[in-house]
Amino acid sequence: MLESYITNIDRYIRENFPAEIREISVLAYKTISLIILFVTLAYLLKKIFLPVIRWAVNKLDRPLYKALYERKVFRAFLNFVPLIFCYFLIEEVFYRSKRYLPYVDMVFNWLIVTIIGQILYRTTKAVEDHTTYQTADYNTTSFKAVGQSIRIAGSLIYVIISLSIFLRVSPGSILAGLGAMTALVLLMFRDSILGFISGIHVATSKLFKVGDWINLTKYKLEGTVIEINLLTTKIKNFDNTISSVPTYDLISSEVRNAQVLIDRNSRRIKRSVYFNIKSFRFIDYSLFQRLQKIDLLKEYFLTVKNEIRRLENMQQGEAEEDLINGKQLTNIGTFRMYVLEYLKHHEKIDETQTIMVRQLEITPQGMPLEIYCFTKLGIWGDFENLQSDIFDHILVAAKEFNLDITQSVIAPSNPNNH
Repeated sequence: MLESYITNIDRYIRENFPAEIREISVLAYKTISLIILFVTLAYLLKKIFLPVIRWAVNKLDRPLYKALYERKVFRAFLNFVPLIFCYFLIEEVFYRSKRYLPYVDMVFNWLIVTIIGQILYRTTKAVEDHTTYQTADYNTTSFKAVGQSIRIAGSLIYVIISLSIFLRVSPGSILAGLGAMTALVLLMFRDSILGFISGIHVATSKLFKVGDWINLTKYKLEGTVIEINLLTTKIKNFDNTISSVPTYDLISSEVRNAQVLIDRNSRRIKRSVYFNIKSFRFIDYSLFQRLQKIDLLKEYFLTVKNEIRRLENMQQGEAEEDLINGKQLTNIGTFRMYVLEYLKHHEKIDETQTIMVRQLEITPQGMPLEIYCFTKLGIWGDFENLQSDIFDHILVAAKEFNLDITQSVIAPSNPNNH
């Protein structure tokens, strides 16, 4: 039927058209006929199958299928089917114009490669959307960089295949001709290649992912990762500014990931309070009488009965030795035990991890007493509020032990200097 239709149209043109435009007219109508056939088939297929595909995607409710639909992968495939159908008809359509058949075949081959490339391109974008927005684990973080690398490599392959089709040479011959340009290509795509390697490294080593709070020592940056692509990694700083660093630089630079603290709902307190060493003294009986009313110290005082008995004897005038002789209780030592018990009994301090109150090396500013523990709060704001509450308590409680907190004294300005 098709052959009869083509023959009749061909005969009509040859009988009624001038000789000088007869051949080009035959070629034009055959080409237009194929274009109309392709457009009609593609329109009908989309009209019939796209609603079905949309219904199936919504019914299955799979994020990947939705991403494929939104990236129009199915629409591109519905263009591919009528193109293949038309490709198998070109010999029947152009059987009377055989000298043009190789050129038509060349164009169809290029169109087929183009649509296949379009399908693959849209598929990688859909998978990238799925991994970026639907999941947030370390294994899929680098797919944006990997996807970009795949598309770059695919574009290069597409150009080579297209050239081989139009130049009628093998792709291997084109690649051989590009050998002399290898150094130039490597130089041009240096950042892309390094970015691809970085993406693989980030994925395999599980350094961080989008949404993590990281610290880059080299750049003095600290903030939340908002994007990782082939060339750059974007970080949202705490002042809401955006910083970009080369993705390949993440391999050689120190990257500290603090997201684990939020994920585990735990953060570390490591801060010191400086005390004036001139306020350190042995506990006398009157101070002991006041401190023994503190509930958190009752268990501690039970372990130092000998020292307490000695204080009582000294109060009654029965001591046979000076205060400095033998084991004595000090206000700083007792305060250190108080802070330790305070942290152990705090409901928002993780008692399963290290809790330590220790003295550090004395400095000109005084003696630092360091508090080292872990909280049960991972959110930064909640953690800072808890840390402030703890040190508010410690700073005020120190007065009960007759301890002085070190602070700089600002000399008043002299009016005579003005």
